[in-house]
Amino acid sequence: MFRNMMQKLDFILAIFIIKAYSRWCLGYSLNLKNPQSYCEKIQWLKLNDHLNDDKVIARADKYAVRKFIEEKGLTEHLVTLYGCYERPEDIDWEKLPHQFVLKLNNGSGPDYRWFVKNKATFNVSRFEAEARKTMFKKYGYILGEFHYGKIPPKIIAEEYLIDQHHTFKDYKFYCFHGKVEFLSVEEGKTEGHNVIEYYDTKWEKYPVNFFNDYPRPESSFNRPDNLKHMVLIAETLSQGYPHIRVDLYNVNGHIFIGELTYTPESGFVEWKPRSLDFKYGRLMDLRNIDH
Repeated sequence: MFRNMMQKLDFILAIFIIKAYSRWCLGYSLNLKNPQSYCEKIQWLKLNDHLNDDKVIARADKYAVRKFIEEKGLTEHLVTLYGCYERPEDIDWEKLPHQFVLKLNNGSGPDYRWFVKNKATFNVSRFEAEARKTMFKKYGYILGEFHYGKIPPKIIAEEYLIDQHHTFKDYKFYCFHGKVEFLSVEEGKTEGHNVIEYYDTKWEKYPVNFFNDYPRPESSFNRPDNLKHMVLIAETLSQGYPHIRVDLYNVNGHIFIGELTYTPESGFVEWKPRSLDFKYGRLMDLRNIDH
């Protein structure tokens, strides 16, 4: 009974914060009873479908999503998994290679990942303290991303991906009912000085700028030779749902799947121009969920 009461209080508080934050961040009050814009519809999904949709919960889980990827016949695009652990002290460091990446499966952002470039100099004690502090937090609760709180927390160790130029790029595909509308390319994550650019599926620069966005690169990114295959993978993984962002990596011509995100920027996207907020809202049919 006490737990149910606390969950209701969390829900009420999240609605209050979402409405207040939207006025500050987006410049308008949300209509959650009859959502029309992209931002409104993401908030509606967070507070309705995401609460009890087991598929959303499993596919937002950076570990459990691997099963879904295998079921889609995309096993060859999984990042090599070195281990999955319940606690930091369960990690057998001797079995891990010289370089790897550690991630928490139930959240996102720099507090949920560690790039281990040299195991010999990696501060294990500091990592264990940070992981213990972070992995049991209720990620996203304050802004209504309750589905993350239902993911059993784990630590995963994966291959450290880097290409022959010693760079690492994130390709993020924004999909609406299984169709890619545009994508972003982000570079510099491992070094902490990110730059980003947006493109359509023909690799033309796309006129969008997100709230608190990273700066643009000095020159355009090169179009991947296998862009069409990347689009196909993103569309395969996003079928049957109003909106999913599919994150991919492209390392020396091989495509790897990073994660699926149902709430990009928690839905608080300051679209520039503002008309895009409603353009992409119109592409999201909240009655058509069949995944």
